[in-house]
Amino acid sequence: MSQEEAIESINTLRKYGTETRLIEAKSAKGGFPKCYDTISSFSNKYGGIIIFGLSEDDNFRAEGVYDVGDLQKKLAEVGKNSMTPPVHMDIIPFEFEGTRLVAAKIYELPQNEKPCYKTSEGISRGSYTRVGECDERMTPYEIYALQSYAEGVHEDLRQIKQATLDDLDPDEVGKFMRKMRSEKPKFSKNDDDKILKLSGIQAGSIPTLAGLLVFGDYPQAYCPQLFVACSAMPGKELGEIGKDGQRFDDNQRVDGTIEEMLVGTLNFLRRNMKTMVIVDEDGKRTDVPEYPILALREAVANALVHRDYSKHTENAYIQVHMFNDRIEILNPGALYGQNRVEKLGTDTMMETRNPNIVRLLEEKEPIAGDGSMKTLENRHTGIPTMRLEMKKYGLPEPEFIEEQGAFKVIFRKRVSDTVSDTVSDTVSDTVGRDKIAIILDFCSTPRSATEIALKIGIASKPYAVRKYITPLVDAGKLRRTMPDKPNSSKQRYVVSCS
Repeated sequence: MSQEEAIESINTLRKYGTETRLIEAKSAKGGFPKCYDTISSFSNKYGGIIIFGLSEDDNFRAEGVYDVGDLQKKLAEVGKNSMTPPVHMDIIPFEFEGTRLVAAKIYELPQNEKPCYKTSEGISRGSYTRVGECDERMTPYEIYALQSYAEGVHEDLRQIKQATLDDLDPDEVGKFMRKMRSEKPKFSKNDDDKILKLSGIQAGSIPTLAGLLVFGDYPQAYCPQLFVACSAMPGKELGEIGKDGQRFDDNQRVDGTIEEMLVGTLNFLRRNMKTMVIVDEDGKRTDVPEYPILALREAVANALVHRDYSKHTENAYIQVHMFNDRIEILNPGALYGQNRVEKLGTDTMMETRNPNIVRLLEEKEPIAGDGSMKTLENRHTGIPTMRLEMKKYGLPEPEFIEEQGAFKVIFRKRVSDTVSDTVSDTVSDTVGRDKIAIILDFCSTPRSATEIALKIGIASKPYAVRKYITPLVDAGKLRRTMPDKPNSSKQRYVVSCS
C-alpha cells in the first residue's frame, strides 16, 4: 500500500461526503478505536482501506492519531491474535495536511477461508459483512453459505426424505436412463438403481432435491415454497394502485419442475407483455414482443437453476415483477463462491452452486411446451445472450444487482418508451422507432395524413392513421389542427407543444 493510495482514499471520502464499501474512516485522537467489525467485513467482502485519524463529523478533517507507533502495533496484534483466521494487513503511517495519520489495507480472504470473525465473540456474533458504507453482522444464512462452500456441500444432492422414488415421473426418468445408456457406454453395465445414484437423482433409496426438481411429478408437495411468484403491477412501484383500484393486473403462482416453472413463467410474461406489429414494405406482418423473450428466458432459467436451495432459503421463492417501465427477476441467494457481478458474462470461469441440477438439465431431453430448447443450452452463455438480445431491441443493458442474500436482474424499457406504452401498436424495433422519429420531425409544420403516410413509406392512409398517427395523438405527441372535426379532409397534424 502506498501513501498516494491512502491520500486518494481520503479525497474519495471528501468528494462523496461519506464512507464507501471499500473505505472506512476512524477517529483515533483519543486512543485505539474499535475496528474489529470493519476488519471482519473487509476480509469477508472485497477488502478495503481504513484511514485512522480522520473526523467523520467534520467532512473527514485530518485530526491526527493518539500515537502512531502504538496504533500500528495494536493493529498488527488485532489481525494476528484477535481474528479467526488471522488477518494480514498492510499498515503505513503518513503525513497529511500537517498531521500524522495511519492507513491499513485489509485484503479479502480466499473464499474457502471465510468467514473471518472476532475470535472472542465466536463465529455467529463476530462475523461481519460490508453493506454499503456499514459493517453489519452476518446472518446465520450468510455464515452457512460460506461454510458450505468451504466444505464443498452441494445442496442439490440432499435427500428429500418425505419423498419416494414413486414421486418421480417414470416416463421422463426412463427416457433419461435410455439416453445415458446410449450415450455413455459405461452406464449400460449398471442396473437402474446405480444409474440413478451415479446421476445424482437419488441418494440411497430416496430422491435428491435435484432428482425431484428435474424429474418430479410435483416437487412442491414436499418443497411448497420452491415456486415462482409472478406479478404484473399497474404502476412503477410495489404497492402502487391501478386506476380501477387493483394491486395487480395479473398475479400467478407457477410451480412444477424447473422446466415446467420456466415454461409457465415465460407464458405469464408473454401474456402480460405488449405485442408490437411490424409491417414491412411488402405488407408482411410480424409480431414483436415488448421485451426479447430469449433474454427473459435466460434470466428466468438462471434464477431457477442457480438460486440457493439450502434449508436456510427453502421458504423463499423466486419473484418476477412486471412494472410499467421494467421487469425484475429476484432469486434467493447471493452470487455463489468467487463469482462477482463485474465478472458476469466474461471469459472468467464461473462457479456453479447446483452442479447436479445443471448436469441433469443439460443431459435430459426438453419437455413439451418449450419447443426444442433445453432449459440449459450452452453453459455460461446466458448473460451474453441477455445483453445481445437487449441490444438487438435497442433496449438498455440488463442490470445485475447483488443484494444481501439475493440476486436481481432488471430489464428496462427505453426512457422514450413512455410514448410506446400508449402507442401500443407501434413497433419497438429500429424500423418502427425510425418511423415515429420521422413523423415527429416531419410534423414540425402541419401535415395531412396522406402526406405522413407517404413520408414513412406506407401506401395505406387508414393503416398509417390507425397504427401511428392516432396513437401519437392519444399520447399527446401530435395534435389535430381541427380537433372538433377529426375526420375532416382538411385535417392536419402537428407536433404538440405540451
